[in-house]
Amino acid sequence: MRRRSVMTGLAAVGAGSVLAACGSAGRAADLPPGTREGGELVFATDREPTCLDPHNSGDMPQTYIARQYLDSLVSMRPDGSVVPWLAQSWEISEDGLVYDFTLKEGVRFHDGEALDADAVVANFDQIMDPATQSSTALLYLSPYFVSAESLSEHVVRVTLKRPYSPLLTVLAQAFFGIESPKAMGRGLAENCELPVGTGPFKVVEWRRNQEVVMVRNDDYTSAPADAKHQGPAYAERLTWRFLKDNTARYGALASGKVHAIFNLPPESVPTAQADDRIETQDFVHSCVPYALDLNTTHPALSDLRVRRALVHAADAPGIVTSAYAGVFPYEGNAISTGTPFYDEAYHQPYPYDEARANALLDEAGWDERDEEGYRTRDGQRLTLRLPYASDPGETPPADLTILQNFQAMERRVGVDVQLIPTDAASLTAIRRDPTAFDIRGGYWNSPTAGVMYIKFSQETFEIDNGQNVSYAYDEELDQTLLEAAATTDPEAQQELYSRAQQLLTAQAWHIPLYPIQTRLAIRSDLVADIWIEPSEGEPVLHDAHLLRDGDPR
Repeated sequence: MRRRSVMTGLAAVGAGSVLAACGSAGRAADLPPGTREGGELVFATDREPTCLDPHNSGDMPQTYIARQYLDSLVSMRPDGSVVPWLAQSWEISEDGLVYDFTLKEGVRFHDGEALDADAVVANFDQIMDPATQSSTALLYLSPYFVSAESLSEHVVRVTLKRPYSPLLTVLAQAFFGIESPKAMGRGLAENCELPVGTGPFKVVEWRRNQEVVMVRNDDYTSAPADAKHQGPAYAERLTWRFLKDNTARYGALASGKVHAIFNLPPESVPTAQADDRIETQDFVHSCVPYALDLNTTHPALSDLRVRRALVHAADAPGIVTSAYAGVFPYEGNAISTGTPFYDEAYHQPYPYDEARANALLDEAGWDERDEEGYRTRDGQRLTLRLPYASDPGETPPADLTILQNFQAMERRVGVDVQLIPTDAASLTAIRRDPTAFDIRGGYWNSPTAGVMYIKFSQETFEIDNGQNVSYAYDEELDQTLLEAAATTDPEAQQELYSRAQQLLTAQAWHIPLYPIQTRLAIRSDLVADIWIEPSEGEPVLHDAHLLRDGDPR
């Protein structure tokens, strides 16, 4: 196995039936030598999005696939800088409140419509419209955004109500990919099925529970400045296949039925390491790590002593290591090591300490036990409900092991954690109902340390779209994060973001476990030049090309 890691750039500043139906991806033996063009690229992933329009909802499976058919205004580099994409240049006012973007000319959407300033304005309007049901892009913009307007055919002005220094890196994400206004006008349902962008591939068909079929955009002229090549994609066809089962997904790679897979299963890592045909790429996201959020509207969890007791009792490093065998590292900070301005001081703020956990629970008044050994107060058992997605594509086996280990560790200090398998629709409803859960697993990827504001601010709490799962906020934390977003001085940002990490850690509103990663496994004997962009860890397939016999690996 050949391994590449791109994990430190940001911090520096029914599977069987589907497989049976498809043949071998293979090398491009039937394609003419001397060119990189042609053939079908097959990519397999574990999670299927609920909508192909990343403006709607805003879950990670959307952004991974949307990168293939949408372009953004700018592209982000591993060092955190941004380079031109659909915007060939931009100017920022001295007060940081006005951004003027000059667009590339001659770019067209897949439906033939021209990219112009009005089209970009229409995209901002759609993102900010509550009817779009955005739970991601909206939260990035709502604390800052005033308006987007056309200054001329190819110049767009974005005006903010307060300075937002990470705006350019935020706009690099596929969540802010630019879509055809004509296509958006068809309505949310149709746009979810067949979104229309300017990107290197065009969506042809979404075969639910199987795959999304895309074809090359032969007129593509708008690759980002950091692409490996300019012009149309090399592959003529891209099939994005959904294989939830870990064994089936890795088996498809090993047998040559697919060229690359997303989320190399932890249990397959030793096998991949022994296979010199397989290259892996690992990228640690800038994010709030996967964590167990504690709902502070629960009477027990409103008590800081109880929340801290749960963290001390969890042995988070131990349960992560047990589940992921070292493939995913433990992270106890409010943000990951891949996040700008990460502070190592808060890596493990509440080490495993069963005695301390018991003492805190006693102090909080949960000092009686029932016949099963669970803690009680005033005759009520300390019971906490933890619903999780029953779909193995949404809750991988290792994550379920983490939840079961957490349940067992809390049992040792007398806390009754009830694991509740839940279908996707019910889980979405639960997210918006604080009376329906007490603990919830989740994460938030973002290219900026301002993700702490998105997850834990009063503004997010008041938007009430289910992202502030702890239902908690702190005035000093909010002010600290707004000050950090308003400055471009790295030293001031580090001081302010470190203070924010300290404040969040002290509140124990969640139990961080591990950072989210993009982990690709690639048949390097079949395909070359797949890479991971750093704003959201999105796989980039525009540059990928199938290897001919005789091509070097």
